[in-house]
Amino acid sequence: MGVLVDYFTAGSDRSARLVLPGGPEAAHLPYVDCKGWLDELDTLVAELSGRDLSEFGDSEVIADDGESAGVERMAPETVAALAVVDDARLREYAEEELLDEFEFERLMALRDLAREAVRLGQGMYRWVCS
Repeated sequence: MGVLVDYFTAGSDRSARLVLPGGPEAAHLPYVDCKGWLDELDTLVAELSGRDLSEFGDSEVIADDGESAGVERMAPETVAALAVVDDARLREYAEEELLDEFEFERLMALRDLAREAVRLGQGMYRWVCS
């Protein structure tokens, strides 16, 4: 089995920690399934925004089961930068990187998730399970 990666939003770190055992779907939180597609959101956002990766803060581990699962809070700068990427830039990036339609849809969903997190004043998180 490979590594499972989902990005999701939650109102607090405490709420985000609840996804540890089964992921954001099991916790009924908004999420985008990125398994087999995307591991590092900050690198993607740097490429989309044309900014240097060093301009974004670091994600922070907020939960780890010590075996196979963990939750990280994405840096607010990363989330804010993703939230403002427009549709034209997403399409341009998809064409540059030769993304298929599934990957483009995931890209749009991630951007929309970031927009919703910003709009609601919530955090955006990454759940990883191997």
